[in-house]
Amino acid sequence: MYRFYFSPHTLDEALALKAAHGADARVMAGGTDLLLEMDRGVRHAPDGGALGVIDLTRIPGLAAVAEDETHLHLGPLVTHNQCVANAHVVAHAFPLARACWEVGAPQIRNRATVAGNIITASPANDTIVPLMALDATVTVASAARGERTVPLAAFITGFRRVDLADDEILIRISVPKVAAHATGSFIKLGLRRAQAISVVSAAAVVARDGPVVTDARIALGSVAPVVVRAAAAETFLRGKELSDAVIGEAARLALDAAAPIDDIRAGAAYRHAMVATLVARLLRTLRDDRARDGWPAHPVMLWGESGGVWPVAKQAPSAETTAHVNGRDVALPGGMTLLDSLRAAGFVGVKEG
Repeated sequence: MYRFYFSPHTLDEALALKAAHGADARVMAGGTDLLLEMDRGVRHAPDGGALGVIDLTRIPGLAAVAEDETHLHLGPLVTHNQCVANAHVVAHAFPLARACWEVGAPQIRNRATVAGNIITASPANDTIVPLMALDATVTVASAARGERTVPLAAFITGFRRVDLADDEILIRISVPKVAAHATGSFIKLGLRRAQAISVVSAAAVVARDGPVVTDARIALGSVAPVVVRAAAAETFLRGKELSDAVIGEAARLALDAAAPIDDIRAGAAYRHAMVATLVARLLRTLRDDRARDGWPAHPVMLWGESGGVWPVAKQAPSAETTAHVNGRDVALPGGMTLLDSLRAAGFVGVKEG
């Protein structure tokens, strides 16, 4: 399934591994998309063979949500459920928290990461939509060139494509805090009420001075090759009050950004019609101060006593180690799984499962 597996203990070590292996290796955070795509042959090395994996989960500090005066900063291991449970995310970036709550089941939300959602870069991925409406940026790093920060809208360059060099790793997502005079939320349409891939989704952040809109940002998902901003609707809303007529016209103008396709979940015509419906519903929700309607007081996390973080009890070195196997001491190579290291040590009959 994979060519090699590394579990570095520091970010510098991970960056060195990515520099050494380039396009032959993929970085893993939650793995909920990557491992499936590798297993199905969707993701592979340039030579057509299996990819190697660089697993970030043993690196301390990458699952943290940090806050400064103007921004929230998410590490690459921050999961969807961590966003749902984080008071700062809920208070200052509610559209992101709402979208994270709409992802999968609790088990998936405990494993899948916001960074992974971005790297997969599907227009149906729920968290990209609010991050676009929030004007988020991503920071990537390489061992050779250091860090660079890119607006999310520029980072996603096409359908499932991102501006990430072969030696780079996404290390941070920065989200501007929603202003005190603004409000925002996220809404999606799926084929069922939960665990559904979006047919259409939308996020909006609207700032007002009294009843008058001073700024508006609207992002749409599942209606184009990438998540898009409804620029015409945003421009129209500025300087106006959110009357039903204004909301209706903004919803109609949002259609200018949509170029949906037919697929197994919906036809293009249905998606096109639902853009206006969802945008109007979302804007009415914000106007009427109902952005948090339905938000659970006690979201189901299935964390037990872990707090949503499962640290490795003891970090083992990646170098060669010694194990007692079949009554004798055996030198096992490092940098791979136990199964592969046993096979490399000559135990060729070892099987998985």
